[in-house]
Amino acid sequence: MTTTRTPPPRRAVLAALLAVLMLLTGCTSLPRTGPVTASDPDLPAPQGIGLFATGPQPGATPEEIVDGFLTASSAGIDDDFFVARQFLAGPALDTWQPLAQVHVYADAPAPLIERADDGGVRVSMSAEASLDAAGRYTEAAETSTVEADFTLARNQDGEWRIVELADGILITAANFNSLYSQSGLYFLSPDQQALVPEARWFPSENLATSLVSALLEGPSPWLQPGVTTAVPVGTRLVVESVQLTDGIASVDLSADALAAEGRQRAMLYAQIEATLAAVPGVQDVEIRAAGAPFELNQPLPELTSYPYTSAPLTAVRDDALVEVVQGARPRAGSELLAGIDPRDPALGYETPVQTAVVLDGTDRLVTVPATGDQSILLTEGPALVPPSVDRLGWVWTTPEASDGTLTAVRSNGEAVSVDAPWLADGTVRAVRVSRDGARIAVVWESEGSVMLDVAAIVRQGDMMPVRLGEPLSVGETMTGATDIAWVEESMLAVLGTSPDAPEPTVHLLPIGGPTTTLEPVPGAVKLTAGRGDRSLVLTTQDGRLYERNGAAWRPTAFSRLADPALPG
Repeated sequence: MTTTRTPPPRRAVLAALLAVLMLLTGCTSLPRTGPVTASDPDLPAPQGIGLFATGPQPGATPEEIVDGFLTASSAGIDDDFFVARQFLAGPALDTWQPLAQVHVYADAPAPLIERADDGGVRVSMSAEASLDAAGRYTEAAETSTVEADFTLARNQDGEWRIVELADGILITAANFNSLYSQSGLYFLSPDQQALVPEARWFPSENLATSLVSALLEGPSPWLQPGVTTAVPVGTRLVVESVQLTDGIASVDLSADALAAEGRQRAMLYAQIEATLAAVPGVQDVEIRAAGAPFELNQPLPELTSYPYTSAPLTAVRDDALVEVVQGARPRAGSELLAGIDPRDPALGYETPVQTAVVLDGTDRLVTVPATGDQSILLTEGPALVPPSVDRLGWVWTTPEASDGTLTAVRSNGEAVSVDAPWLADGTVRAVRVSRDGARIAVVWESEGSVMLDVAAIVRQGDMMPVRLGEPLSVGETMTGATDIAWVEESMLAVLGTSPDAPEPTVHLLPIGGPTTTLEPVPGAVKLTAGRGDRSLVLTTQDGRLYERNGAAWRPTAFSRLADPALPG
């Protein structure tokens, strides 16, 4: 595999893993009046199409056998790989594990299929992504290629068959999107006040079963340190199937689930309900344990994965803080910022008194008073990164030149150093904490490469952050990035560049999904978001404000604005 970027060591390992793949011995809108609002419409779930494949044809060449196998293995999601196995012989019939890995390649150009020097068949194609057996999606870097080698031999009838190949299947992006669905597994924040999603991809057929099985197995290693789960140890599906009848999904758990009592039982029910909510046809969930109804003795908790308030947009105009409501009016408390050079405001989610902070120049983080109090210095350091406020009131920042830590501070001045050793010696450009408070997105640079990472926030019992978990890399196609925002529970908006967008452009990055690029706004420099991509707002170098309106950007009447901010 080749790539146009030179990644630092951690990404180089990921790139190398993809390069040796399958080697074998045979070869809303922001109104002009009123507060900022956001729309999040419910869209119908996409329905896949069935694929059809035929078995090997008499007299087929080795290249034709491999080509037919690729088609049949793509269609194998629907027929349990019955046709695909007709192309195999010998030990491969018993040892091939088709769903151990799914490799997604570009729809065009077609794969190059040719005889290798050792007589086998080699397939080369443009890689787009890979999916592991647990449904975890990894986007491939731009210009990545993947090669697969097949060993063939003649059977007793003189026909060529594949006798050796790697586990997994190769599938076009179009077929993958038709046959697979992305859904979220829902875990719990450490204080059990919020749901925390993890995106996974599974075949649309029997999606509910795949999701519940994965939920019971627990979160991925990168997310595990920052979440909890109400699933008792050892709990599994008694029958490997979630039955859907008249809109009711029936989940039959093993007797291990009976270890959950009281609030834990309600939390378990909430996790399963949230996980199955997006499955087409599911209207309600019925849970049984050891064959008996899973009784609840307290109501289901009110949990959310996306606390969002209707706070108005805050921005900087003429060295003062303003709110964009019926024009740009001074923000309450901004008159108490005399002598302060306000930049990069950040807002909390609290009501009615909201945490609000701002950078004073580049090296001081201060509060924006809500009453007659004076502004308080929270922390200072050289070239501080624009702050982010989490749902617990912690304000996050760090000097751009990282020493392997971030700073989290409360509005009362209580500050802690949060260990993030993987950032050491890098240059941090932006940080943003997710709405659930369990994850953080970081844009940083190392050894000349831009990095977009998401990590779990590890907190103590009092919810004080102490360290970040190991990072999960996203946005492999990005070549530069300057700003970032959460637009959905598992999606980031990143202002940056990529091979398809050489000028700063907003890219939508699902955490575990393919990147999409929005149309550019010339001179874009800062962005913020509420809920959903229609709540995106950005400002330009000349102070113009743009909002995302449906499928396009719309310039507003507001000007001379900088550093837009919504809660988070």
